[in-house]
Amino acid sequence: MRKLLFLTLFTLAMALLPVLAFRGDLWLSSDFLHQEISFILETKRMFATGAPWWSWNTYLGSDFIGSYAFYTLTSPFVWINCLLPESLLEVGIAITFVLKFLCVAWLSFAYIHKMGVSQENSVLGAFLFTFSSFNIASLYYYHFYEPIIAFLILLIAIERLLRCEKWGMTAVALSAFAVTFVNFYFAIGSFIAALIYVFFRAFSCEINFSIKTAIKGLAAVVVGIILCSFLLLPIFNQMLVTTRADAQSAFDITAILNIIERLRTLLMPKVVEGTTAFVPRGSASYSNEACIAVFGLALAIIYAWRHRDWLAALLVTFLVLYLTPLNGVFTLFTNPFYTRWAYAFTLIIVLCTVRVLDDKKSLKKGVIVYSIIASIVVLAFTAKVVFSGGLNMPGLRFFAQIALFFVGLIALLLWCHVKISTRWLKVGVVGCVVAQMWLFLLNLAAINNGVDSQRYVSYVCDIEKSLSSAVYNRVDFRGQKSDFLSYNLGLLLNYASVEGYHSVVATGVDSLFKVSTRDNWSNNKLRANVNQDDFDELLSVRYIYDIDSVGNVAKRDAERFIPFGFTYESYITRSEFNKVFDDTTRNLPKLLLSHLVIEDNDEASFKEVLRHGYVDSVATSKNRVVANEFIGNSRGYKSFVDLAKNEVLFFSVPFACGFTATIDGSPTNIYKANLCLQALKVPQGKHTIVVTYFPPGLKTGVCISVIGLLLLMLILWSDMREKRRNR
Repeated sequence: MRKLLFLTLFTLAMALLPVLAFRGDLWLSSDFLHQEISFILETKRMFATGAPWWSWNTYLGSDFIGSYAFYTLTSPFVWINCLLPESLLEVGIAITFVLKFLCVAWLSFAYIHKMGVSQENSVLGAFLFTFSSFNIASLYYYHFYEPIIAFLILLIAIERLLRCEKWGMTAVALSAFAVTFVNFYFAIGSFIAALIYVFFRAFSCEINFSIKTAIKGLAAVVVGIILCSFLLLPIFNQMLVTTRADAQSAFDITAILNIIERLRTLLMPKVVEGTTAFVPRGSASYSNEACIAVFGLALAIIYAWRHRDWLAALLVTFLVLYLTPLNGVFTLFTNPFYTRWAYAFTLIIVLCTVRVLDDKKSLKKGVIVYSIIASIVVLAFTAKVVFSGGLNMPGLRFFAQIALFFVGLIALLLWCHVKISTRWLKVGVVGCVVAQMWLFLLNLAAINNGVDSQRYVSYVCDIEKSLSSAVYNRVDFRGQKSDFLSYNLGLLLNYASVEGYHSVVATGVDSLFKVSTRDNWSNNKLRANVNQDDFDELLSVRYIYDIDSVGNVAKRDAERFIPFGFTYESYITRSEFNKVFDDTTRNLPKLLLSHLVIEDNDEASFKEVLRHGYVDSVATSKNRVVANEFIGNSRGYKSFVDLAKNEVLFFSVPFACGFTATIDGSPTNIYKANLCLQALKVPQGKHTIVVTYFPPGLKTGVCISVIGLLLLMLILWSDMREKRRNR
């Protein structure tokens, strides 16, 4: 273990220190910059409130648990970063990166050695898995390592149960909790992969599998999931109204062309995230790399050819699932092109690789056959894209991938045929890993037309100098359309904005932004591209930040600013608005400003306060009554009003079932208005309006988790009895 940890640290130092010297920092590009960094900072702020329920900096405001459980909320590594001051965030992220690699190395060694592999080859196998292309590419997504670590813990626990070792059921229950807790979405792929694993393991002559063992394991997994109810129920309520939840069918069979790209990812190493090599608009490059440095699939295929056991059958099954649309089984309720369960497949490739090394039989013939076939496939791909002009990435990066593939192949052939010692082969593996990480990290700066961390830092500095102290006034960071890095600057700098970039976006908010964007995909970026001034006015935007192509920032006041909590004189129904929704000639934000759009079943409640308007009548300007003051916090918001008559007050805050409202302490209804926002009926006079948010399902989830804890105690007691009987 000491040798493995030293080798891991040495490889990280060789890979990262030259990049630090060349670039001056470890800030990665794109998603890492405008999601991971800003999300960690928002998590730190929300934890500090003591009631992390409502995040004002996310979209127009969002449920914090539902929006961040996928990214940061449940990560122990993020918790470490939250303990550090913001000035040390870069240091904290670098440290936790190293910790993540060490955890993967340690746990993969424990699993591989438990599967009967010699210590020496277990070290090699753990190193191969730790620095597989999937894990290197996951540097781009800071939150991908936790599911990998949890999956390794799950497999170790399953092995304990299958081998009737002590504390088997307890270990499975706790590992199932860990898998579910650290990332509810990845848990789907992990549990499906584990189920397939157990199915083939059951036919192994290495264990005595029984129906009783299967029932015990299934019960333990269910208890682990029940333990996580305090998190799952609030998430479930959020996911029901999330755009990603109603994406393409998981069984979509239109992704046949991506088989070519996935096949490449089994043969060739990773260079740049988010860029396919051969297939334009292919999706297999999104954190789906499974390539193992130097060995690739070579020894794994040799193992499957020589053995007719459960592991060989599992390898072939995973290979078929990986290369066909059946991959969608692992990505239920979201994009079927993703192959983010590749960590499970990669682990099986590594296990086959080191097991065949333990056989101590000649590998010459098998390696030669593999080298010829793999070379033909890669050269055929290369010839096709070069001569057809279909190259989908810059030539330098593309040919770096080709070169690294052949370097690894040559190293493997030399080891097999020139009698080079295994020690030198390991040196070659380390060299290929370091080269791959250099290519990956140095080329990230080339993504998005050369926009990298230096420009991002300049944005932050310029905007910090000009920010106002009024935290909860909306700010629209409006830059050029190609200015990808500016999306989450409001979130990064603790400043509410109408622009954001976040994958867990509520469908209701999405419907509001479609009135301006007319673009289904823009719902993930929340930026208007037509009738911008009217849109800003509707959402109470006070300041606008214009960012030019060089990165200069200019702050200006919005042309028409209406403070939070303003009134309407007329209304139209949702069905009336829907009739003109697809009319692209209409100024829909102006229509929303002219008439409050209410749900059809609420019309009777508004008739006594507002008159019925018409979709063809749009006001050019209007004097509005507005709230005297608006104060927001992580529990909701408070507003003070002084009204000359009964009014309907509109707030550009997303409508959600977790909100409750009081006027001077007396409960009142919150109505859905303007497609997805809030309106309250307020009587004449001076009033204090308090709107409180509490995550729906949280209390029920806590109660169910307590039941799960009692069931865990029962499992623990059962394991203790089993231990005594064995003694």
